[in-house]
Amino acid sequence: MSQFRFNVRQMGFGSGNTASLWKRVTFLVAIPAIVLCAVNAFSGHEHQEREPFTKYEYLRRRTKRFPWGDGDRSLFHNSDKNALSEGYEDETPPAE
Repeated sequence: MSQFRFNVRQMGFGSGNTASLWKRVTFLVAIPAIVLCAVNAFSGHEHQEREPFTKYEYLRRRTKRFPWGDGDRSLFHNSDKNALSEGYEDETPPAE
């Protein structure tokens, strides 16, 4: 029964081999993953047209005004992507 003893150091996972293990993981896994993510992020993606504004009564309800600005835009408002309660900013006539 002693011949089937499990020795962790022979498997290469002991305390003396961790530096080379993480060096291999870095060069064989992490760096290629970073390169693939960068290629995906900076490759030419086509611009998608935004959907036309449709006013639904259950979306963009303002029961209380925001405490900043004009009260209709959220704190992280993006005028290209986020519609106001009456439509997109570049499609709505300016308020008088």
